[in-house]
Formats: sequence, C-alpha cells, structure tokens
Amino acid sequence: MKSRIKPAAAAIILVIIAVVCTAIARKIQKNTYMGEASEGYDKSRDIKYSLTEEHFGTILTITLYGSDEERLKKVTEKSFDECERLENIFSAKLSDSELSRLNRNAADKPVKVSDELMYLIKKALSYNRLSEGALDISIGGLINLWGIGSEKQRVLDIEEITPYINGDGCGSIIIDEEDSTVFYSSDLVKIDLGAVAKGYAADSIKEYICDSMETPCGILDFGGNIMTIGQKTDGSSWNIGITNPNNPSQVYGVVSVKDMCVVTSGNYERYFIENGVRYHHILNPFTGYPADAGIISATIIGSNSMECDALSTACYILGVDKSLELIDGMEGVEAVFIDNDGNAHTSKGMSKYNFVKR
Repeated sequence: MKSRIKPAAAAIILVIIAVVCTAIARKIQKNTYMGEASEGYDKSRDIKYSLTEEHFGTILTITLYGSDEERLKKVTEKSFDECERLENIFSAKLSDSELSRLNRNAADKPVKVSDELMYLIKKALSYNRLSEGALDISIGGLINLWGIGSEKQRVLDIEEITPYINGDGCGSIIIDEEDSTVFYSSDLVKIDLGAVAKGYAADSIKEYICDSMETPCGILDFGGNIMTIGQKTDGSSWNIGITNPNNPSQVYGVVSVKDMCVVTSGNYERYFIENGVRYHHILNPFTGYPADAGIISATIIGSNSMECDALSTACYILGVDKSLELIDGMEGVEAVFIDNDGNAHTSKGMSKYNFVKR
C-alpha cells in the first residue's frame, strides 16, 4: 500500500468563506473547493479528517467531517484501499494491472476480464457512441507515443499518427459478454481508461463512505474531479471553484452544489511547449493531435462522476456548439465551457448551480 500523507496536500486553492486558507503544496489541479462556513457549524461533526495519496497518476485527497476521529480515519483509509484496488484493475500505466495485461494480449486472442473491467469498457464505449467518436478509449498506443507529461514527451510526425486515425477506433474492440472476453481486431489498439477511471473510483468510494457513515459529509478531490458528499456542516452548499485556464493559480468562477460532482478537463493539466506551441494531453482521436476546437476548459456538473468525467473530455474535443447541444439534450448534467478568448458558455440549466464568474 502506498504511503499516506496527512493533512491533505493540494495545489488547488482551499477557500473558507470570507477566509482564505493556506494553499497546500502540490501541483494546481482542475477545480478548487471552498470549505465550511464559519457560522451555524454543526458541533456534532466538528472533527475534520483529511488524507492524501497518489493514484491514477495524480494526487487524490479525501476530507471527511464527523464526531469520531477514529471512525473517520478508518473510513478514509479503507477508501484509499479501494482506490488502490481499482487502480490495479484500470490503470494503463501500471505494468501489472489487469488493463495492461489485456492490452498486451488482446490482439492475439480474446482475453477474459473481470466484471468491473468489462463494465467500465462497455460504459466508455457507450460514451464513444454518444459523443460520435470524440471519447475514444482505443488510442492508448497513440497516447503512449506522445508521452505528454512524461520524460518521453515529443511532437509526433504525421506519419506516426496516421495509422492510429485511419483504423476503426473503438470498432476494433470486440466484446463477448457471454464469455466475458475482450478482443482487439487491430494490433494498434491499446485501451486507455483515463477519461472514466477516476470518475468510477469517485462514485465507488462515495458509495462506500455513505454506507459507512450515519451522516456522511466531505469532499473527494480526485485530481480536479471534485465529488461533494452531502452538504456542508452548516447545511449550506459547497462552493466549488473552476480554475482559470489562462492563470491556473486563480479561480475563474464558482458554482454551488450539494451531493454532486464537478469535473473539469483543461489544457493546463499536462502539457509541454515546443516552438511556441502548447501540446496538451487531451488528444483528438480524429486528428491524432491535441484537441483544438475552441474550448480550453470544460466543466461538467452532475451526480455521477464517471459520466461527468467522460463528458468533460468529450466536450473538450467537440467544441462549444456541439458540446452545448449534447449537454442540453441530456438530463441531470450541466456545463460551463471556457473558450480560447476566456469567455464562459453555460448550458441551459446552469442557473440552479449559481455559477458566478470571479
């Protein structure tokens, strides 16, 4: 098990209403959450317990509120045990994960997979269809070639990219539900679940926390995938800040939510600059290059973190107009998109989350 860090180390800005707390040292993440109000505090939940670990290639922090510190500690640690278990299934980076073993063998023969891996692959493929191909889990090989965020990052030649964008994409992933197997009809296919795995983990851990605590209250900060559990200790909404993509040390705007998640994809997360051009990690599967459809930050609000995770990536690739059409046609999700000029575009129902630009 990975070493645990206490208290939560975070590069996001933690703001208590009217009081700016000290920013905890770590890399700036996608979203910022604002802490508990100073008035009307529920004394029965006056203990705050926070823990941080690294999983899924990013820093994750769980913060819970309650009256029993030992209970909070136990629930938080078991939550991270679950994170580690899920990472060992879904990670494309860990060489001994179930997904990595699938990627090594599935082009040769059908490979039997666990129920959870099958479920997540099927869900990702459904979002591929919903987004008309924008969310594509089949381009793990191309993601590895770009290597963005690693020591191997480099600008690819078009000749290297072409084989990956001329194939069948997710159509090359063949699922046999009866036998619980997955087969790749092309040896170029490598599944990468980075657009859905953290969201699935957040949903799973929230469910465990809610089952384990009488009055669950807290925040999951999964690398900018912010999941709120219940409401704040004074009964009010959580104030979630959206990072300014043009100045990640600042907050662009704030939304207010209860028992919901706020997930953002942005071009300021992992990137490198070469010859004055920024190459970020969100690849357009139709071009093979970093997405450049006019959105530099895509934030989705909803109750299901996996869905918000998938939609934030897909919308970043689709651009403002197509993304607004997609989100406005769905129930239970809303969005804030920031374009290249720094302008905000919101879905029709965003008013219920009181989005305010800072």
